[in-house]
Amino acid sequence: MAPNNAIMKSSVHKALNTIGDRWNQLILQEAFRGVSRFEDFRARTGAPRNTLTSRLRSLVANGLLEKRASRAGGARLSYYLTAMGLDLFDSTLIAWCWGIRWDAVTPSGPAGLVHTDCGKAMLPVMVCGHCDGEVSLHACRHHPGPGAGFEEVDVIRLHRRRQSASDERPRKVADVADMTGDRWTGLVISTQYFGVHRFDDIRAALNIATNILTDRLNVLVNSGVFERRLYEMSPPRYEYWLTKKGKDLYPHALALMLWADKWPLNGEQPSVIVTHRQCGQPVEAKMVCSECREPLTMDNVTERKPKERKAVGETA
Repeated sequence: MAPNNAIMKSSVHKALNTIGDRWNQLILQEAFRGVSRFEDFRARTGAPRNTLTSRLRSLVANGLLEKRASRAGGARLSYYLTAMGLDLFDSTLIAWCWGIRWDAVTPSGPAGLVHTDCGKAMLPVMVCGHCDGEVSLHACRHHPGPGAGFEEVDVIRLHRRRQSASDERPRKVADVADMTGDRWTGLVISTQYFGVHRFDDIRAALNIATNILTDRLNVLVNSGVFERRLYEMSPPRYEYWLTKKGKDLYPHALALMLWADKWPLNGEQPSVIVTHRQCGQPVEAKMVCSECREPLTMDNVTERKPKERKAVGETA
């Protein structure tokens, strides 16, 4: 069981600490779509002006965005992705892919994606850089890394619910940003990757309050990400397992983990090493087109028009 005020070390947790909440993630997604000016971010994300100001400031402070003169010239500064921010492209592609596949895109998110090199509507696929085999939860093994253990956190802060009633959304996650923007939801999902399925075991691993865990489990079940499986009749006790929809989230978590191991760990050792079963090598993930299997980059992925969205689902 985790010591008081501590949770299992997790590169994904560190990544989300660096990236920030739901608003930050929506801003980053728009930055990948070419948005750079304050008013354009506000129009595309719907963020209140003071919220957008604070989130842009935090993204700059964390090294994901930088302020510099607009490419079009003029006195005003615009916001552009840094090298560290650009390295989040894979996780952003996967978030869009999951939303398109499961009809759970973020507000104003892409209705579909096209690989311009082959000209086809597609969904990004994560493959192993060593053997080109697909990367999925069951295709990978997880081993304790040299940095495995527990880390102290502000558990009280993590236990807080959303800051105000105006921030409350229906108790159902809408998209990837909704899940990862609420830290406990993301951490509860991550326990599945290590074979933790029972309530008491999840609570012990995360040092999470009972009522908070109950709430997050209910949210994930209601959203179709988890399913309950009865394992004891009297009293009724359940295990929680990822559905197909939930398993499809794994490449996103892995992309964040690999990104965090590269960027914001400040010299710390990885807490988990992920190897690919097919080749036995540590995963070096890359994204390829589902249609032609060629690599995807920022330069060869574009959005599909909303009216063509159904065709993208059929292609997948």
